[in-house]
Order: sequence, then structure tokens, then C-alpha cells
Amino acid sequence: MRRFWTALTASIPFTWFKSKKMNFKNGTNTFQTLILGAGPAGTGPLVNAMQKGKLRELLDTGVCIVDRTAHMGRGSIGQYVINSDTYCNTFLECLENEDDPVVQRVAASAAKQAMDTYRGGCVPLKIVSDFMAELGASLRIAIDEHPASQFIPCVEAQNIRILPDGRFVTTFISRDSASEGESFEIIANNLVLAMGASQSAERTLNSPIIPGLKLAERYADKTLLTNFVLGQDGAAEIERRLQNGRKVVIIGASHSTTSSVWVLLNKVNIDFGEGDITILHREPFRIFYVSREAALEEGYTDFTDDDFCPITNRLYRLAGLRFDSRDLMKRIMGIGGAPPERRVRLIPLDRTGENNSVDIAALLDEADLIIPAFGYRSNTVPIHDANGEMIDLMVQGEGAPPLVDAQCRVLDAAGIPIRNLYGIGLASGFRLTGKLGGEPSFRGQTNGLWLYQNGVGELILDPMLAGEAG
Repeated sequence: MRRFWTALTASIPFTWFKSKKMNFKNGTNTFQTLILGAGPAGTGPLVNAMQKGKLRELLDTGVCIVDRTAHMGRGSIGQYVINSDTYCNTFLECLENEDDPVVQRVAASAAKQAMDTYRGGCVPLKIVSDFMAELGASLRIAIDEHPASQFIPCVEAQNIRILPDGRFVTTFISRDSASEGESFEIIANNLVLAMGASQSAERTLNSPIIPGLKLAERYADKTLLTNFVLGQDGAAEIERRLQNGRKVVIIGASHSTTSSVWVLLNKVNIDFGEGDITILHREPFRIFYVSREAALEEGYTDFTDDDFCPITNRLYRLAGLRFDSRDLMKRIMGIGGAPPERRVRLIPLDRTGENNSVDIAALLDEADLIIPAFGYRSNTVPIHDANGEMIDLMVQGEGAPPLVDAQCRVLDAAGIPIRNLYGIGLASGFRLTGKLGGEPSFRGQTNGLWLYQNGVGELILDPMLAGEAG
């Protein structure tokens, strides 16, 4: 079947879509770098260049950045009702180059003034979204004024082909109301996938909780994905579903897990009782501390020397919960002397199904709502090689494989980097190494706006600045 569809998609004539004569201001549809996605991740390398005073140099090489929306910078973070797990001050570090015109425009904005009120703490993601929209708008002015670079809004990538010379040809279809359905192509030496991530209901429902037990078989009708739970309509839907019962089971040990609990306790108008919310977790929850001494002072001893970042000496710098999630988990675990949170209970989940302390099936049977926090997977588009054959990516495999390696290079199904193809953003699977630090014990992936604009963005910026395919 795969061979059939590969042959079919490779043979689809370009005239299947209405051809669009895109107005490329540099007179050609060829650029040094094409970035698919203009949200916080896609603009990260541009912000990194801006902070180094190299934005003009970068735009001189010829950069095209596209997005499904009409705007740069905002992305989808504003749809979530939770607060950031990053200091507000960290978001504002990108404005330190005060001589840059992009920075000057943002520094004078109302969005930046709103951010200032949260300095020293976390900040609602809606406020971060407004700030990123302002930063994106200022970056767009710089791009619009540059003759060699361009932002193209309201378009969606359909497929990518690799030419015999190694360049990429990406086919787009317009989503703008004035040119709906029209298509065009862009050729680039470097290609950056920054298309965000999503949750698949089908994949989530069919992931085994324990051997022989999947949510799809008996529990699909009372399951909500975390992406919806944390969104603007999540609390209202939860209230509707819990009209006749208030037993909630959350499965997972991610930041989305604790954020979902926070929403239940702070955004949902339901009086939960003791033990009404259960967290089933395969991995232990880790608490972030600024130092060993700070952890020991609160009686937290669940760590080894490998759990400290060698650069910052922070405990669980990457794996540790922060801010709202941190405060909540400390109360659930009885750490630090804060009032205990008895409405939530933790139950370790043995993936073999042999050593669980409770009957997992019975627990799910009794639940009125189930929230699986199984993470996200990077969005991609079909990629074909020079012979028209579909290239399978590692991220498309079973489990939670990465999209990229430690240099942000996109990996094929065999784990081999695809030349000049990069990825950045949520669920990309990027892992910190070397100068970026992090605790040696950390085995997960790292995301975050600061990383997109600094260490991770720099890894992609370097080949963009090279001026030739690398």
C-alpha cells in the first residue's frame, strides 16, 4: 500500500491545484533558507541572530518564513489557560540588544509593559503570547524592509521534494480567502521544520496502559486529551462531563500531567474531595531546586550527584517541575511544610501490569473522566527523495522517537540525518549536550522559548548564515 501511495503522490501533476503566481520580491522563488512555521520556534533562529546583531547579515542570505496564520511570533501558546514554567525575566532576555530596531519597537509596546508586571515570577501564557506577537510583528517589519527575505502568510505546506542537487522544493497551497486553493513552490538550500506539534486521539487511545488494556477498548467516551484540557474550553467541558461524578484519573508524569491537575483545582468549578483525582505515573516526579542545600532544607532527598547540572548546579534543571506545578507537587508529596493536597493521590504504574498496587482496569472503570498525558508529536509533511520515493522519518515510528538529533538535524527512519533539513519546536526530541548543560541523569527531551532563541536556535542559525548548503 505504501508503494502505491508513494507512486501516486509522486505522479500527481502540479496542475491538480490552481497555479498561483506568487509575488516574490527578490524576483525568484529560490532562497537560502525556508522556515515552515513562524511561531515561537520558527522565529527562534531569527531572534538569536537579532540578539547577536546579525539579523541583517542573516536576511542578506535570503530567508523565507511562512505560516498558516497571518502573523509571526504568536504561535498557539495563547490558547492555554495555564501559567509559564519559566521566569518572566527569561522571556525578556531577548530584548537586551537595545540598539536593534526590532528590540526598540518591542520595548515600547504595551505587551512588553504587561510582561514587566510579572518580573520575578511566572506569567500567564496568554500574556506571553501577546508579547511574542509583538516581537513577531517587529521582526516582520525588518523582513518586509529587506529585499532578499520574505514572510508569506496564510499558506500551508503540502509536500517536500529533494532535488538531485540536494535542494528542497516545497509545494504550498494558499489558505488566504482571496486565493484559496491556489498553489506555488519555493526552492531552498536549507529547510527548517517548525510546524508545532499535536496529539493524536487515535494513537493515544490505542497506546497500552498495561498489557491488554487500551483506552480505545472501553474508555474512549470518557477520555479528554491534555491539549483540550489545558485550552480555553477545557474547564467548561470538564464541568459538563463531571455533573454526575467527580472521579478523575490522569495518566502520565509530564508537565501536562501536573498542569491538568492545576486546571482541575483552579479553573474547574467543582468541589473535589479527598482522593478524587488520581495520577497514574510510570516515572517519578522530580522537583526543581536552585541548590542541594535548598532541597535538603525542605527535606527533599530524592536525588543523586548526577541529578545536578554541572554548569548551574541546579537540581533537576531539566526534569524538575517549576512554579505552579512545583508548588502543587510539593503539596501532593508533603514536601516543604506547605498544607498537604489530599484531593490528589499518586499511584505508580507498572507497565508490565504485574506489580501494580491497585486494579488498573477497575480504577478506570470507576473514573468519570480520564486524561491521558502521553505527550505530543511533531507535525511534518510528506518528504520525497530525488527518485520520488517517500522518506520515512524516525519521528513517525512507534513510541516517542525524536524528530531531530543533537544538532537539530531531522532524522530518517534509520536514524540518519537528512542533509540540510532541520527541526525545532515542541516534541522535536532535542536533547541538551555540552555547553547547554543539564543534569547527566536526564533522558527526556527539552523544549522552551529560551532554548529556541538561544542554544537551539543557534544550532540552526549557523548553517543559515553559512550562505551555502552545508
